Amino acid sequence: MDYSKLIVKAIQNNEVVNLLRGDVGYEVPVSQFTSDVFPTEINEVLVSCFYEQKEKIDRIEMIFRNALEILISGGASDIYIALLYFDTCIFQEEINRATFLIEKEEIAKKLKQSINSNKEELQDRVEFANGLVKQNPWTNIERFNKYYVKKYNFSII
Repeated sequence: MDYSKLIVKAIQNNEVVNLLRGDVGYEVPVSQFTSDVFPTEINEVLVSCFYEQKEKIDRIEMIFRNALEILISGGASDIYIALLYFDTCIFQEEINRATFLIEKEEIAKKLKQSINSNKEELQDRVEFANGLVKQNPWTNIERFNKYYVKKYNFSII
C-alpha cells in the first residue's frame, strides 16, 4: 500500500477523518492475529501516513491534530478511535519514534469531556464503519487512564 498517496488523497479530498476511521477507500487492514477489535491498523496509519510524511507534507502535525479533534467531538465510536490514536501517539513518543509530538494534556482534557459525555455508550459497545463491534470499550479506557494518571498525572475519565 502506498501510504504517501493515501494521505495525499485524504488531504486533497478533505477526508483525513475518514482515513483515521478506516472508512471505505481508506481501509488499512488489521492483522488477523490481533486479539482486539480495531477499525483500522491504527499504528500503521499513524506512522506511515503521518510520521513518515513529516518532511514531505507541510503542517502534517496540524492536519493530524485537526482530524483527531473532529473525532473527539464525534460520537462514541469516533471518540474511541481518537483515544486509540492518542494512546498510540503516546507509545510512539515514549519509544522515540514520533516525528512530531502531540499536546497530551490539552488533548486529554478534550477526550475526558467527550468520554464522560458518551460514557453510557462507551460502557456498552461501539460499532465501527466497517461493521466491527467493540464490546465494552470502557475496560480499555480505564486501563489507559490508569497508565496516564500514573505516568503523566492526567486523567481521561
